Amino acid sequence: MQVSAEILRETDVFLAAFLTGVFLLFVYDLLRIVRKILPHKMWLVGAEDLIFWICGAIVLFAMLYRENSGYIRGFVIGGVLTGMLLYNLLLSARFVTVSVFLLEKLLFVLSRPFVWTSRILRRPFGFVGKKIKKFFRFLKKQLKKLCKMVRMVLCKF
Repeated sequence: MQVSAEILRETDVFLAAFLTGVFLLFVYDLLRIVRKILPHKMWLVGAEDLIFWICGAIVLFAMLYRENSGYIRGFVIGGVLTGMLLYNLLLSARFVTVSVFLLEKLLFVLSRPFVWTSRILRRPFGFVGKKIKKFFRFLKKQLKKLCKMVRMVLCKF
């Protein structure tokens, strides 16, 4: 039994659409990972989503243009949605959870030298900081005395 070239071509287009859907949701998962590690304000989340979906539409159009001469067909949209759905059901949650866990552990390990250094330097710089505070308190008292004296002299005139 021979399969026609047209059916093979449409299968290739469907596969490309499927992989495009998986790719789009994978990139969105990367964005979700960044959001979990570095919390964002709501307006920034909205702006990121807007930029992502504009870029996603461009990627989808480029895939359609390259694979299917720009024609939008139902099975192409179905392929993208199927790729997104399967990726979301099978991989997305685990990928985000594991990635966030590993990145948090990596950041914890990489930050340890800075924490140790700050603990070592806290005592000498803390001593200097206390002396500086004491000096500024002394200056403030002296300035208050000077202002009081100037007011008294001005009131005598």
